[in-house]
Amino acid sequence: MYCEGSGQAINKEKSSIFFGRNCPDSVKDRVKNRLGIHNETFHDSYLGMPTKVGNSPTSTFKFLTDRAWQNVHGWSDRPISRAGNETLLKSITQAIPTFVSSCFRLAVATCEKFRQIVSDQWWGREDGKKKMHWRSWAWLSTPKSLGGMGFLDMALFNQALLGKQGWRLLTEHDSLCAHVLKCRYFPNSNFWNAVVPRTASATWRGIIHGRDLLKRGVQWGIGDGRQMSILSDQ
Repeated sequence: MYCEGSGQAINKEKSSIFFGRNCPDSVKDRVKNRLGIHNETFHDSYLGMPTKVGNSPTSTFKFLTDRAWQNVHGWSDRPISRAGNETLLKSITQAIPTFVSSCFRLAVATCEKFRQIVSDQWWGREDGKKKMHWRSWAWLSTPKSLGGMGFLDMALFNQALLGKQGWRLLTEHDSLCAHVLKCRYFPNSNFWNAVVPRTASATWRGIIHGRDLLKRGVQWGIGDGRQMSILSDQ
């Protein structure tokens, strides 16, 4: 077994595999024998991300907002210029959820909490109380070229990163991820017509959320028309 793209063999003794709760033991045994990996474990996190998103994504991703809060309060008592405050918020605080945002759809409450943390830190505090917010978040999140401050709108940023994952599925058909997702969610159709079953993973639900953004700007040539459905395609 080789790691795709690296050309290096995988150490099966150090590898592990885990299955869903409803997976029969007979299927587990066949898969483990076929892959040659017999260590069956389940880790709560991998590369800093949760391996399972439950029914409450707000609780699952609470560690992101906690980390952001600790970040801003770790240097809030130090004298810092307005430009320095802006740089720290953009390059450190708002960069905390980037990796997770590229794989999962963040809950609305999580995005709102990030907005609150950044906005409160930008306007500052006095005697332990938040100062007046003189401008709206819409202005703060507007690009500087349009007269705003250029802070990230976390919900839009999250959808853009997930749309990038969907674009990879469209352009990199031979990747392992593309093969697995196609066999699981749209074996007899294409990415644009794929649905979200009730048992869909959080990863797939996030990619479909990104697909909604792709549909706004993607165009495709009709060519000979063999792949076009005159009734369903726009």
